[in-house]
Amino acid sequence: MPPMVLQPVFSYGWPIVYAVFALSGFILGWAAQRGNYCFVNAMTSIFTIRSFERFGALLLLFGLSALGSGILVGLGMIPASDQYYFNYFAGWYILVGSFIFGFGAALAGGCNLSMLYRAASGYVQNWIELFGMMIGTYIFAIGIWPFQLYTMEKGILSTTQGGYIEYLPFLIFHNVSAPSVLITTLILSIPLIALGIYLQQYTKRKWSRASASFIPGMPIKAYGGNLPSPTTTKPVKLSSEVKDLILLRKPYGTNLTTVILALDMLLVFIVGAGYTFNYLVITSSDGGRFFEYILMLAGQNLFLTTPWFNDSLPIVDPSVLMVVMLCIGAFTASYLSGDFKIRIPREKKRLLIGFLGGILVGIGVRMALGCNVGLMWTNFAQLGYDGIIFLFGMLGGVYLAVKVQERL
Repeated sequence: MPPMVLQPVFSYGWPIVYAVFALSGFILGWAAQRGNYCFVNAMTSIFTIRSFERFGALLLLFGLSALGSGILVGLGMIPASDQYYFNYFAGWYILVGSFIFGFGAALAGGCNLSMLYRAASGYVQNWIELFGMMIGTYIFAIGIWPFQLYTMEKGILSTTQGGYIEYLPFLIFHNVSAPSVLITTLILSIPLIALGIYLQQYTKRKWSRASASFIPGMPIKAYGGNLPSPTTTKPVKLSSEVKDLILLRKPYGTNLTTVILALDMLLVFIVGAGYTFNYLVITSSDGGRFFEYILMLAGQNLFLTTPWFNDSLPIVDPSVLMVVMLCIGAFTASYLSGDFKIRIPREKKRLLIGFLGGILVGIGVRMALGCNVGLMWTNFAQLGYDGIIFLFGMLGGVYLAVKVQERL
């Protein structure tokens, strides 16, 4: 039986862990804001404009994260237990929760990552979504969690252990040796990277052909309902490109942001090994905890009356610090680049839709036991299968939301 005990890999202590998690959150917020990185937009673009470029970037992100963490474990630099220890219980709730999350996030206009960095960039709709997420967490805590916990404890359409039980190297080879981890890493990561690159190239070729055949004045329907995107033929010097990126004159490209985020994930994986949840974590549990502390001011103590809040983490920990620093990083990037502006949607109904979507986001991520970052992306780096379940559930929810929005 593989070990389920964590020991700090490096002996620098908690101050360094907190400092690196703070830095990681800042990098995450900065890079996501500069790259306008959104999991939901990557998926909605598949169903609205038939573009796979951003979705391909997501697959690259998952593949690079799995490849990096798997190689570190396979080479013995990080123990396997640090990779599989925080694998969640898998069950019906991941599929249902991710579907609800995808539907709500697409309606509200952002996943947990983009919701935070856009809120820090002045988008009022995302402020409303955040508040809705707090309400959704409370609804989940009182109305869904008791039943879900019962099914988890009884193993009804659910695993009951997590950890190495959901670790692909163990499932495939029945051990967590270096060769099994390395082989599994390649089996999982290489196809994701290859498919991501293919989808991006396919989209570029598609738009290039559409642009070449575009005739001014021709009805959009002649192009399948989608206008071709413009192409740039003027060559750009690399030095000028880098200078513009450093001086914040232009946003980051999707793939540049993807690489930065993957490296950020590996930074946390290495530094946090043996100390805490050593992955990037953007979770609605933080929103639920903030709601809990807000109600304390009114004399309501949810940790005494509601089981989920009783089991929730303390408000001061590395994950909360990471979320706070993400917002600071996003605000800094948007302010220095001149992008920061208080933005209120012209259609006020978007605020109501954002609030309702936020409620669904709060319900969905708590039911799934994590969000698009804290579970889906993370679980690919953990060499688990929960991320795959979440991916398909979220795609289904986003698709339904696109169809609903077409009729609003």
